[in-house]
Amino acid sequence: MSTDTLHPLAAEYLNRLRRAGRGLPRGRLKELIAEIEGHLSEAISPESSDAEALTVLDRLGEPEEIIEAEQPQAVAPRDRRGTHEWAAIVLLLFGGFFFGFGWLVGVILLWSSRAWTTSDKWIGTLIIPGGLATLLIALLPLGSSETCTGGPPGAPERCTGGPSTGHDILSIVIIAILVLAPIFTAVYLARRAE
Repeated sequence: MSTDTLHPLAAEYLNRLRRAGRGLPRGRLKELIAEIEGHLSEAISPESSDAEALTVLDRLGEPEEIIEAEQPQAVAPRDRRGTHEWAAIVLLLFGGFFFGFGWLVGVILLWSSRAWTTSDKWIGTLIIPGGLATLLIALLPLGSSETCTGGPPGAPERCTGGPSTGHDILSIVIIAILVLAPIFTAVYLARRAE
């Protein structure tokens, strides 16, 4: 059907529909325009008044709305963090407190999940194995032996062999790494599984 046989407002409506529908598949746009054109040619005669034509077009709705209704609905990305993934994250962080067995279960859950890439799994496995429990193991040798001897009565006690300032700073750095690295790894894994 030619737009020459349509009311001028109906022809303009179809032109707007074509412009709005450029993103639709070509075949579907042709079908949609043919359907609407057929409806308009029946509902509005070329001799109809502009008011009559506008009434029909208003009931039909805006061309952009019609095209939007034809667009495939975007599927919202699914949150890939299920119970399996949350258990892996928690066990990687705290599982070492259960004689290391919990951390190993966390590693198994990590590697059996499809929520993470292989590099994510290596990060979860290798950054501070044992999670926060590794801090307890590392604290054992950090203490240093200090020997104190008492002097004569009333004299101050004399201590030797205590930790140096460098040793204290190193101890603080190691503790910070052993606390922060597992926490950052858990947060990283939680975000990557979204």
